[in-house]
Order: sequence, then structure tokens, then C-alpha cells
Amino acid sequence: MDLFLKYVTLQDPNVRYVALATLLLGGVSGAVGSFNFLRKKTLVGETVAHSMLPGVLIAFLLSGVKNPYVLITGAAISGWLSILLVDYITQQSKIKGDSALAIVLSSFFGFGIVLLTVIQSNYGGEQSGLDHYIFGNAAAMTPEDSTAFAWVSGLVLILVLSFYHSIKSVVFNLEYADAIGINVKFIDGLISFITILSISVGIKAVGIVMMSALLIIPPTAARFWTNRLVRLLLLSGFFGALAGWLGAFVSYSQVSMPTGPWTIVIISLIAFISMLFAPKRGVIYQRWSKLLLKRRINEENLLKTAVQNEVRGLGKLFNRRSISQRQFFEQRLWNRTVRRLRRKGLIKKVHTGFTLSTEGRSYGAEIDRRHKIWEIYLQRRMQMSINLVHDEAETMEHFLTPEIEAEILGELGLCSRFNPLLEIHELVPDNLVNPV
Repeated sequence: MDLFLKYVTLQDPNVRYVALATLLLGGVSGAVGSFNFLRKKTLVGETVAHSMLPGVLIAFLLSGVKNPYVLITGAAISGWLSILLVDYITQQSKIKGDSALAIVLSSFFGFGIVLLTVIQSNYGGEQSGLDHYIFGNAAAMTPEDSTAFAWVSGLVLILVLSFYHSIKSVVFNLEYADAIGINVKFIDGLISFITILSISVGIKAVGIVMMSALLIIPPTAARFWTNRLVRLLLLSGFFGALAGWLGAFVSYSQVSMPTGPWTIVIISLIAFISMLFAPKRGVIYQRWSKLLLKRRINEENLLKTAVQNEVRGLGKLFNRRSISQRQFFEQRLWNRTVRRLRRKGLIKKVHTGFTLSTEGRSYGAEIDRRHKIWEIYLQRRMQMSINLVHDEAETMEHFLTPEIEAEILGELGLCSRFNPLLEIHELVPDNLVNPV
């Protein structure tokens, strides 16, 4: 606990630089990555990150110093050239976008490795630390690096806020943005620019190999929680910042634990948790929703069939055999469905069978009414054969809301109290409409 408090309060200057730098990096990368994620260009970040290695090394060769601003400038120029090269290849040849990204990524990164080998062979201690740009070394962050992080983060934030509405239009509807007079090429270049800036300052902390993960994984995790752009940006930035903060803490509390890889592990864990437990889009929520839907459909089918049997003079008492003549239930499904309906008070046990309660009869009659209304709609408006409408209505009866029902009745010119009982089912033999 003392170690955690010391970390949170930033008493150690070295911790202060690393923690703040990774927090800013994670937050900015997560937010900026959302734009590429929504544009389905997530691999652009991967290509740009790998393409920055030769830029960093050439900047060192030309300047002879490892000043972070000089190296960031070199990385940014190299990343920008990689994007221009990808665009040129796709426009001037038959090579597709994903192939062009792979070609540029491997070519630039291979050239960077060659340059790094040459530098390590010909430069002594002057070149130490350049290899950190491949796999990252946040523990080696200096005050100058943290200051550079802060300046770049501030610049990215100002640009996003200044052009937010234009960026939003381009991201979601390129044709609309062009039609209302937005300079699409400028905004597209701006998104590329802030992406390059974010990557160029982050490669020293988490490395070229893993930097793209900070652009891709946070918005992926945030997308499970929201469908609004502002919330996506905030959540993505929060997830990225949280991962950077916790990654730095693991590195601080455990000897020889790298910050960058732990940051990626934590953000991946956040994404996995989001995928499983997020409301509405999470796997568990969707599985549970499907299970509840299946249960509701089975319950409604049983109640509807019991009502239909009553209407046809087969009596109010029913069991699995009588229901299965029109709506098949295997034994285990029957037992589970009956238990749920009894708990809800929709059916009652009577001797060797069951009977509907007042609420159950009303509910079943409403489902039967929806079924027949949809049959009438399919027959009159869709010109569907009367022999085919039943199967379609068997599905739709469970999803007709009062609003949709009112719209259908209005389109058919019928009042809300319309009783469709005799509309279809007495026009043809019963076994054609409701086959056993």
C-alpha cells in the first residue's frame, strides 16, 4: 500500500516522468486511434509506426544527437512519407490498399533495421538507446521526453477540438462532408498528421512494434460501451490512459518489468473484459438476451396455442400432447416453459393438465391477434399467397410492438379495435393455415 501511495503521489521524480508520459501517451493515442478505427483504417497506424524507425535513425545520423525533438521530427517525416507512398502505390498501380500497407511497412522497417545495425557497428556509446525505439523502454524516459509528450498531446488536443465537427463529418459521411463544403483532403491529411504525431512521441515508450496496439485496442474496447463519438473518444482516451498508468505502476513495483509490454497487456485485458461484459454489445449480454428471447417466444407460443384451442372448442384444459398438435414442445422444453408460466401466474395446474389464468388468456389472445393482423397485412399489401402467410406470421407475431401494429392498421384502413379472428382462418381449411 505504501508503494502504491508513493506511486500515486509521484514523490519519485523518475516515476513522475514515466507515469505522466505513459498516461498522456495512452490517452492521446486512444482518442486519435478512434478516428482511424471508425474509418476502418486501423492498419495505417501499424504501417506508420514501423515506418518511423528509419526516420529516427536518419535524424540521429544527420544531427549526431539524441534530442527527442530531433528524433520525433525524423520519425514524423518518415511516417508521413510512408502514407504518401501507400497512396501513390494504390493510385498508380493495381495493388490494393492492404498489400500496399504491407509492402511499405516491411520495406521501411527492414531498411531501419539495416540502418540500426550499421549505426551500432560504427558508433560507440553515442548510439546507445536507439534500439529502445523498437521495443520501447519507458524507464529510460527523461524530463525532455515528458515535456515533448506534453507539447504534442496539447497540440493534438487543440487540433481535434478546433476541427471536431469537420473531422466528425469526414469520418462518418465523406460524401456529405464534401457536399457541404468541407475540405475533405485537408481533414484527411489532418487525421494522418495527428496520427503520426501520436505515434512519433510514443515509440520510445512502448516501441514501434507495439505502438499500433495503443491506437487500435482502446477504441475497439470503447466501441463495446457506446455508439456516440464524443463518448467513444473519451472512453478510448480513458482506457488508453488507464493502461499506461497501470503499466507504469507494474514496472515501478516489480523489478525488471517493462512498462510498454505491460501497458499493452492491460489494455488488451480491458478490451477482453469489454467484449464479454459490456451492456448491449458484450458477448455475455447478447447470449443472455437471446436466451430470454427464446424463452419469451416459447411462452408466447404456448399461451397462443392454448387460446386457439379454446376458440376452436377443444376445451380450456390442455397438456403437452394437445399443445404439440399445433406447436411442438419436447418434454424438457415443455417442463421449463410451464414452470416459468406458473411462476408468472399465467397458467394454473388443474388435475392432469393446465388451464390459462385470466392474465394468461389475455396475453395469449393478444399474440394470436398480432399473428392474424400480420397475415392480413402480408396478404393484402405484400400480395403473398394465403398458404404462405402463416409461417411468416409465426415469427413476426413476437416482435410487433403497439406502434408497429397501429401503423399497420392505419395503412390497411382498419380501426384499433379490429378483430381479425374471422378474416383469414375461416377462408381456407384449418390445416392449410396452421399445419400440424
